[in-house]
Amino acid sequence: MKIQKIISLDEHTAELAAKKTNFSGWVRDKLRSEELKTFNDDALKANTARRIEQTVEMSTAELLYHLEQRSENEIKALVSLLKKI
Repeated sequence: MKIQKIISLDEHTAELAAKKTNFSGWVRDKLRSEELKTFNDDALKANTARRIEQTVEMSTAELLYHLEQRSENEIKALVSLLKKI
């Protein structure tokens, strides 16, 4: 079942929309693509967090806790070291 939605376009975007042979289909594809991108971004973040946890042998929450216990200057020094790697 298709549900109609109304969108507002300006003059320029209306011209762009008019060039699409199936504007509604194009919008649906873009929405699905955005959903997939979000899912992939979340999966990448989760994989990165797991890799960090394995490397430092502590959870990201524990790592963050330890960072929060440091002074601003200590954190800046740690970040500076990381940037040099």
